Amino acid sequence: MLNKILKLFKSNENKIREKVEIDYIRCKNCLACYKICKNNVFSLEDNKVVVKNLENCDLCGKCKEVCRYGAIFLNI
Repeated sequence: MLNKILKLFKSNENKIREKVEIDYIRCKNCLACYKICKNNVFSLEDNKVVVKNLENCDLCGKCKEVCRYGAIFLNI
């Protein structure tokens, strides 16, 4: 039993979380994050805001601040 629990924790450690995530249930595609991002992290694909250039993100948090729907999550 203990081995199963330890294995579960180890598998979670190995998961790499994205710096920026969009909750598409909350997102209304208002484009606020897309417009404010100076680093071109976001892009439009099929009329939907997506995280395209994650390597450009400097975790400034402006996208999260302007999102009135609480759909942007920063993983620090």
